[in-house]
Amino acid sequence: RHYILDLMRVTPRDSNYIGLQHRFCVLRPELVASFVEAESIKKSPTEKVPDAPTESNGQEPDDIASGSDATAASVEEHDKSDETPVSTPAESNDMTAEILFNPNVFTEYKLAGSPEEIEVDEALVKKVGSYLLDTVIPKFVQDLCSLDVSPMDGQTLTDVLHSNGINVRYLGKVAGMIKHLPHLWDLFSAEIIVRSAKHVVKDILRQSPDHNIAPAVAHFLNCFFGKVLAASSKGSTGSPQSKTQKKSSESASSKKGQSAFSQLTSDGVWSDIKEFAKHKYQFEAPDDVRVGTKRVAVLRNLCQKVGITIAARKYDLHSTTPFQPSDILNLQPVVKHSVPTCTDARKLMEAGKIRMAEGTLNEAYALFSEAFSLLQQVKYILA
Repeated sequence: RHYILDLMRVTPRDSNYIGLQHRFCVLRPELVASFVEAESIKKSPTEKVPDAPTESNGQEPDDIASGSDATAASVEEHDKSDETPVSTPAESNDMTAEILFNPNVFTEYKLAGSPEEIEVDEALVKKVGSYLLDTVIPKFVQDLCSLDVSPMDGQTLTDVLHSNGINVRYLGKVAGMIKHLPHLWDLFSAEIIVRSAKHVVKDILRQSPDHNIAPAVAHFLNCFFGKVLAASSKGSTGSPQSKTQKKSSESASSKKGQSAFSQLTSDGVWSDIKEFAKHKYQFEAPDDVRVGTKRVAVLRNLCQKVGITIAARKYDLHSTTPFQPSDILNLQPVVKHSVPTCTDARKLMEAGKIRMAEGTLNEAYALFSEAFSLLQQVKYILA
């Protein structure tokens, strides 16, 4: 027998996005693993080691130093006596196995089980959603503020979000919490604008025929970076009736192909982008977002996300129409896929970059060499 595995809903639904319009909003596996680990730590029996005596007990520092050996010996004996019941693997496995999620809750499917069981499953999924909002995202913002996490571009920002179990749809919420950091605010706002523009240009491409793809993309980029105004209706008032009827058949076919993008203006495109950003990411784009964005970085990010190949020349992105249809060389499909990566090697590479930025070149070289050795052993074993 052949089976179809629905790997989309391996993890449960996001309780913060409920409804038919959010039916594909699921939680990330990293968040589920983090939640299970946190709940296991809460449920595990722990005993605190009694604090060492301090000066507040009336002892002098010399007395504390003389009695440190006896205290250390008693602490070691206490730890050895309690080591077995605390770290029993069977108990921790049982506690982890108790946390089971139902991926069918908050969906249109009919759930099996009693109403009490369904209510318990829904409460557990809601608890994960609250854990994401109340614990994971504030901890991530704290790491950003303390520079423990320093994303440099949109790709590294996406990777950091995913590694912490945060979906990209929470970009707007995170951006609202780091407004006091200008470099991060610019990065988050640019990423949201690019992702919103990607959906707008994809809607235009779906309505454009194949022979008009290059003009459609060029016109959108001109509206996005330049200043395209509404087309004026020239010749509509002084032309005779016969000429209008004669030219109607000739212009009908051209209007069909160009109707998807020829009427676009800069104000209309940016209005759609801001509306999509507000709907998808809960992000209120500021009025000066068109002026404040770094145009070259945004252009590169947008072309990578949509699959647009443009000619390598110097563009005047501050002009009215910086792009021509001849500048659009190719449009390649961008498909999400799962590429196996060596996480240990990636961590070593990131640690090496940090050491190199700090100036410790010897440590950076050692980390890079170890990462290269791991990559050779893991990724190129079939070559």
